[in-house]
This record gives sequence, C-alpha cells and structure tokens, in this order.
Amino acid sequence: MPGPRLAALSKMAGRTRQLALLAGTALLLAACGGGADSGNTTSNPTNIGTPAAASVEITGLAATGAAIGNATVTAINQSGTRASATTNASGNFNISIDEGAPYLLSITDSSGRSWYSYAPAAGIANLTPLTTLALLQANGNQPLSDLASNWSKRPLSDAQVIDAAKVVNANLASLMQSKSVPATGTNVFNISFAADGRGLDAVLDALRVTISCSSNACTQRITSPDGNVLVIWNADIATNGISISWSGDNGSGAVDLGIGSCHAPKAGTYSLVVKTSVSGLGNAAVPDLCIDGLPDKPADQAEFCGDATVQQQLPPRVAIVSCTYSGNSGTISAHLGSPFALDYSVTFTFVPR
Repeated sequence: MPGPRLAALSKMAGRTRQLALLAGTALLLAACGGGADSGNTTSNPTNIGTPAAASVEITGLAATGAAIGNATVTAINQSGTRASATTNASGNFNISIDEGAPYLLSITDSSGRSWYSYAPAAGIANLTPLTTLALLQANGNQPLSDLASNWSKRPLSDAQVIDAAKVVNANLASLMQSKSVPATGTNVFNISFAADGRGLDAVLDALRVTISCSSNACTQRITSPDGNVLVIWNADIATNGISISWSGDNGSGAVDLGIGSCHAPKAGTYSLVVKTSVSGLGNAAVPDLCIDGLPDKPADQAEFCGDATVQQQLPPRVAIVSCTYSGNSGTISAHLGSPFALDYSVTFTFVPR
C-alpha cells in the first residue's frame, strides 16, 4: 500500500501519468531505432542475472585560482567503490562511477596539497579550497583523509555539507561580494565557473587556504596571496542570511543538476528529474524528463520501490530486475521483453526547492 509521501505524490496523477507515457514512448522509440543488441531473447526475464551496477557521471572544475590541470581526481561512492579520471589542462574533469550516493571526491595538486569535494548525485562537483573548507567544517575539523578512508562506514549527509557550505560563504561574504559573487544562493560545490579570473575564480585568486592537521584535528588559515591574514575562521558564524540549496538555482528559476532541467519550481516542493539509460544506446537515446511541484519525496527504499506510483512509470512488458533508493535518488533497473529485448535503468532524482 502506498506510503503517505507517495500517496501525496499520487494526487498529481495527471502529470505523473503524462511523465510515464513520455518515458515509455521514448524508450520504445529508442528500441525501434536499433543500435541495441536484440540477440538477447530471454523468455523469462525474472531469471536473468543481476545487471552490472549503473554508473553516474560527475563533472566539475578543479582549481585553486589556477586550474589544477593534468591531475588525478578520485571519487568514492557510499559503498566504498572508487573511480578516477584525469583533469584536462583547464582543470575540467568527467568521472564515471558506480551509482551509490553520496560521493566524495579528492585531488592532489602539483604542490602536494589535497583538496576535497562532495556530490549528492550525478552532476557538478567542483574541487577547490572552498569545497575543502566546507567538508572540513562538516567533518568537525577532523582530517579529510580519514573521512575518505572511512567513507563507506560514515559518509556525510547532504544537509551536513550544505550547512557547512553556508558557514564558508558567511566567513567569506565580504570577499565574495567584492568579486560580484553573492554569498547567498552560491553553492561552491556545483556553481558553474571557469579558471579565468572572473566570478568564483576571482574569489579563489584572492585567497590562499592552508590546512594543517595532526592525527585527529585540523586547523585552517586563510590569507591573501601576499601572506596577510584575510579571514579569521569562525566555525560558529551566524548563517541566518545565507540561503543555499543543491539545486544550484541561484535565483534563475531553473534547476540544473547536469541530469536535466526543471522550470518554475515552487518553494517548499520537489522537482522530479527522470533520466533513462538504455543498454547499448547510452543516456542520449532517451531525453531527460521533469515534473515540478511535488509535495514530498519517498522516505526510504521500501516506500520508493514498493509503491504502485513507481511501477506505473514503466511501460508494458517490463520486468523489474532491481530497485534501489538512497537520499534523494532512486534507480530501477529493468528488462523490456517482446518484441524488443532491452535492459535499461531509470533514475528518479527528487530535487528539494
């Protein structure tokens, strides 16, 4: 029987059914277009083996002001699985990792300094001194190398990290404002920027962050490029006037997670982004879909996977192979039978507004 949250979602049946029809039509069109291996004609989908773990893409910019080019970015998912990629000369990277949010990222620059970041889902996760300061705050000023070593046992939460990002912005509010970067609305983890001396990069150019750690505690020192103290870190600074979300909205009225866009969201609701990946065709074969204004999100995996609302998102002749849900994201892996034999996965990301 539907849980109370998904029961509330079901009240939006008209829009949800429309989304389901679009998803099913797009999938069937992708199948008709060819490109997938139709030689797999398993007659009993329920007996097929567990599919390989779905992967997600995390992109971003690694910079300390200057780009961190030609360096290795390492990502860790909640299960402890690791993946790596190399930044280009401009510090940009794209890393593919087995699905399992949240994700911790790290990079070591040419001076041997390590910087860290966090991703609540697929999309943008920059690696900068500011993201590192936020994670250090969220981790109680304990070494982030230890956090990485124990990520599968004690990961940080989205709320912990966003609250810590507010502390970073509050401490650097004057500097950010002087570079035309608003302290409120700017999420240093997923804001789009380039290492070109403008915007957030101008903020990074104007400061130097030094983190010194003992075996169980760290301190942060923020100076100007010439070594003068720029900010005395205040871990308890008031953040009442700082508003940040994972949507990366920045007042534009659109949600952009790198996995689709939603428009005209209403504060206090959720936007649902639906992304379909077809085996042999990739993500581009099926367009991302979105609905706005959902009153709530599923509370846990049982509520997400066990509700008829989720089942209705799937077209006919489909056998669900697996279903997972964590944080704000759930994924259904499925097999489409006759007249086409396709394996695919659908990821539902609930974006708080």
